[in-house]
Amino acid sequence: MAGDGDRDEENETLRRRVAALEAELERSRALLETIFAHVPAVFYVKDAEGRYRYGSRWGFRVFGVELEQAIGRTDAELFPPALAERFAASDRRVLDGQEMASVSYALPAQDRPLHFAGVRFPIPGPDGEAAGICGFAVDVTERIELAKKLEWLATTDALTGLANRRRFDEQIAAEVARAARSGEPLSLVFCDVDHFKRYNDRYGHQRGDACLVEVARALDGVVRRPADLAARYGGEEFALVLPDTGQEGAANLVERLRAAVRELALEHEGSEAHGVVTLSAGVATVVGSWTVEEVIELADRALYEAKEAGRDRHVCVYEEHSPASVGRGR
Repeated sequence: MAGDGDRDEENETLRRRVAALEAELERSRALLETIFAHVPAVFYVKDAEGRYRYGSRWGFRVFGVELEQAIGRTDAELFPPALAERFAASDRRVLDGQEMASVSYALPAQDRPLHFAGVRFPIPGPDGEAAGICGFAVDVTERIELAKKLEWLATTDALTGLANRRRFDEQIAAEVARAARSGEPLSLVFCDVDHFKRYNDRYGHQRGDACLVEVARALDGVVRRPADLAARYGGEEFALVLPDTGQEGAANLVERLRAAVRELALEHEGSEAHGVVTLSAGVATVVGSWTVEEVIELADRALYEAKEAGRDRHVCVYEEHSPASVGRGR
């Protein structure tokens, strides 16, 4: 009888320990559920067949799916085909390579795209092979939008909204190098508001700024190709970088620009031309190997000649280096 009593006591002790462990496990599970219910992050666990076994409620709601709907289902059953295939392809890379993989993706939303960045990694089974996948991603939308805003501020003229001098310097350097490699023509245009100092003196700096804004809009309106760049070079001077554009094409664009500025009919009693704001322009078209300084000097010289000839006009210069000049340290 004593032996039976001892066994009963041992069983009771064991039962209490199991109950305590189960209670601790439930508390841990509840704590984990609470954390992932409130943390604004995507978290999930999938089995080797791609079925969701666990996930954060917030994460699934980002996709318009409730957690209860997702458990036991695959991406193909929950998401649009393109997004599901993208997730599945990422899963295959993780399972095949059995290593951590960084992931980033954008999701369409009602007012703006949402951007996520995170990791996926395999969950090893008893035999060491991948038995599933765990993934975690956080919303980096604000960070990406801030980076874009900072980039915009760093490369955009605050007054006119055109590219600023820094952006111009980057673009002209890149296009001069590309033109040397491709052998295609590159045109650079400098244009200047005629007698702008007189305009400021007569109408004041506020109207002077408004004038520059209107001219910039006209400039932006004639530049239609994605590769072209319209920039404020400094003060009342603007620049156009026109890759793969010969002299005739650049001259035609400049004439459209000058006509657009005249059509603004901005009063300018200090101008000898038509009593309205006009532009002078210098067009430099080059082929072959050039330095940035040489191209800028050519366009600047053409602009000077347009002003010397009476303003309200454009002057073109065309220069071509022979292939033998390429690589001679120009």
